[in-house]
Amino acid sequence: MEVCPQNNWESYNFRAESGPAFVSFFAEAKDIPQADFPHCARVLIRIKNPGPSGGPTKEEAEILWAMEDAIVADLEKNSVKCVLLARITYNGRRELVFQLHDWETFRPPFGDWMKAHSGYETDISEHEGWTFFSESIWPSREDWQCIFDRRVVDNLKKAGSNPAREHTLEFVFRGEIEPLNEIMRALLMRSYWVVKLSPEEQMLIIAKNLPLDLSLITRESLSHLKEADRLKIEYDGWGCLVVK
Repeated sequence: MEVCPQNNWESYNFRAESGPAFVSFFAEAKDIPQADFPHCARVLIRIKNPGPSGGPTKEEAEILWAMEDAIVADLEKNSVKCVLLARITYNGRRELVFQLHDWETFRPPFGDWMKAHSGYETDISEHEGWTFFSESIWPSREDWQCIFDRRVVDNLKKAGSNPAREHTLEFVFRGEIEPLNEIMRALLMRSYWVVKLSPEEQMLIIAKNLPLDLSLITRESLSHLKEADRLKIEYDGWGCLVVK
């Protein structure tokens, strides 16, 4: 079986109709030749004692990790050609999303795994193609922006930044000068100041002081993304120096 390296996984969350959903996915999934894995298997596990967010307690989480390791090991042992692409937790459920080369080699070890874990309510939902992964797993532009923001915050903290102190965040926009001027004027009214405005480079760098609080930063980023779309310019993210 092809096993996705854990360091190539990303995560995000969203609010579904049934409550919060937490998604981990293989970030390089788009590089996988889809024609080699045309079938989608969603392995469903009912969580016995979900918490308020719908996810497992710490003790049960360890059991679910062991169940995931066991099915991966069984598939590897039986040389099943498939790839684990995502893990979803929501509303008292855990889903493992696989793309398969064929059903015939997958079903027998999956059935053995179900029998070995009969203490849990498990099932499978079978689909054709990559539609479920593309429409229900792969992040939207807004989700990707949240992921990028988290990456920058995590890297700053690893470098020694004190999250409680204010940081000077520099946000970058690219495009024609008139819409850059428009977004600049709007942000100047929100405690931003201009670092650089270059018609030649078609670039605006505008700064604001904020603590290293992911929720606050992401709120700003998503607002910038929406306004950039409206003005037909590009929001190119943000950066700042380490503040100890």
